[in-house]
Amino acid sequence: MELGEEIKALDRGTMLSLFRFVLAAAFLLVGSLMADSATSTDRLERVSYLSEATGKERDYFVYLPRGFEDRAHWPVMLFLHGNGERGDGKGDLDWVLMHGPLYEAWIQKRELPFVIIAPQLPIFNQEEIRYIKNRDPAGIPFRQVDGTPARPQSFATDAPMNGQLAETSPLPPEGAVEGWSFLENELLGMVDHVLAKYRGDPSRVYLTGLSYGGYGTWYLAANHPGRFAAIAPVVGHGHVDHALPLATARMPIWQFAGGRDGAVPPRGFYGVLNEIERLGHRDIRFTIEADMGHDAWVRVYQSADLYAWFLQHTVEGR
Repeated sequence: MELGEEIKALDRGTMLSLFRFVLAAAFLLVGSLMADSATSTDRLERVSYLSEATGKERDYFVYLPRGFEDRAHWPVMLFLHGNGERGDGKGDLDWVLMHGPLYEAWIQKRELPFVIIAPQLPIFNQEEIRYIKNRDPAGIPFRQVDGTPARPQSFATDAPMNGQLAETSPLPPEGAVEGWSFLENELLGMVDHVLAKYRGDPSRVYLTGLSYGGYGTWYLAANHPGRFAAIAPVVGHGHVDHALPLATARMPIWQFAGGRDGAVPPRGFYGVLNEIERLGHRDIRFTIEADMGHDAWVRVYQSADLYAWFLQHTVEGR
């Protein structure tokens, strides 16, 4: 072979090797970018289970924050929705996106550093309740590709901002009719599943809920105080029977109410809170959004304060 031909052959071989190297590097780069993308985006998953209360398969949401794969353990938040978001746990599950921390994280794309569990309460025999019967699926918020939707307007009310006298809850310890107490075992099973599968930190499991979910928060925490690091019931009060186990466990509590709330007036919140203090437990906050009605949850969950407060607490630190 002539010297010139050898050089050409060498050039072809060199170019082929260089091409293969560049191609391999490109694949590695794309793979790395895909891995980074997988860990940098948040996601919403559905988890199926067999419901003890209904005998049917149901789903619940599990929200995984951005960078989920990059941490060994995550704080876990169990969120219990209100009465208007009940459903079959399948086709109706998106109603759970209407309000609360899941709405903030998934719809408004806020970076909340929690794995969020969001189950759905069955309708049971409440199909004829006006706000369930007349609800329109077109009103369910959805996650937009670009940007976020406008937040809904607060409930309009003509009620004045009146001071409230204290009284005990008129409801039984299990809370509102056919409320979250019916799913007690299922809720605990969801927490256990998320702790095992989704890198949950058992020392940082938090519980919050609005309206019916606020009652459910009190009930579940009083019956299983060792499972939760802190609780925040919103526009749903507890019963005096809840006081002893929560006071004994030194449960951090942040209660929220709406000053213009005609559905759950603030006067009903004082009974259990005063009893907990009488038993010697003082780690209680009670915030009344005096200018707001029953939808005081809008301001509560939109604020960063509640999430920061949760993260100050661990089960061991109580």
